[in-house]
Amino acid sequence: MASRARLQDRLFSLLTTVAALVVLVVGLSRGNVRFAVLGMLFFLGYGVLHSVSRRLMPAARLLDGSEADQAERMAQFRATRLTGQVALGVAAVALVLELTMQWPQALWVAGTAMLVVAVFVGALWFYGRSARR
Repeated sequence: MASRARLQDRLFSLLTTVAALVVLVVGLSRGNVRFAVLGMLFFLGYGVLHSVSRRLMPAARLLDGSEADQAERMAQFRATRLTGQVALGVAAVALVLELTMQWPQALWVAGTAMLVVAVFVGALWFYGRSARR
């Protein structure tokens, strides 16, 4: 069954690539370069988005724990913890740059990093609360 899904992914990628090339050729033959490039980028982007989302499905199942064993859940926990630590580190470096060099974008960088951590912690609280019910 996995080979059928892989074949469908490859077929879809081939079709979106062919569609992108057709749009490019038709647009260029009509003299509309902007339409040709934007249409090509649309089809290629759609193909890449589909391909990436199909490849992330096993990771999503691993995240919700439906197909994860203890080692996979521990690896996911460690990766998530490291991501939070890096976000906090980025925020700290940005604050140091603001205080020492008056870098104008530092507060935006620090605020964005802290927002990511705050949203993650809030989501953990919210979904953890609903999971306990």
